[in-house]
Amino acid sequence: RNSVISINRASFSDSTNITYSGGQASEGQGGYYGSGGARHIPNFPGESGRQNIVALTEDVKKLVHIMKELSTLESLLQRELEENRGEVSGKSIEISSGIKKLMTSDDVMNCMSRLEHDGEPTWGLSMAERDLVLEARSKINEC
Repeated sequence: RNSVISINRASFSDSTNITYSGGQASEGQGGYYGSGGARHIPNFPGESGRQNIVALTEDVKKLVHIMKELSTLESLLQRELEENRGEVSGKSIEISSGIKKLMTSDDVMNCMSRLEHDGEPTWGLSMAERDLVLEARSKINEC
């Protein structure tokens, strides 16, 4: 027997659809979206604290600019060391000092404090931005 099933396409996009993601909602393992533990953040600081855990676009742009500046300084330092066959010169000390001053400046530290939360990159960053924050932290720690 062949039977034809008629499906109303509008029902798929109906906003009253409730989807089940599996698991037990009471244990924070899914359940109906928005129920139980689904998307639950323990001790979330609320809207006033959101700025502390969500990355700000201005800070990402600022960090990109800072890291470009750092890259330029590191290139200058590398060239200076190569020209002096690895020996430290007054110019290489000056460039190294500039790198340390840049990476430990209040501007960088304030930016990083907003791009990190509990020692990790904040939410809302792309993988490239997360890598940038981690690289910046590594460079700061080197200073």
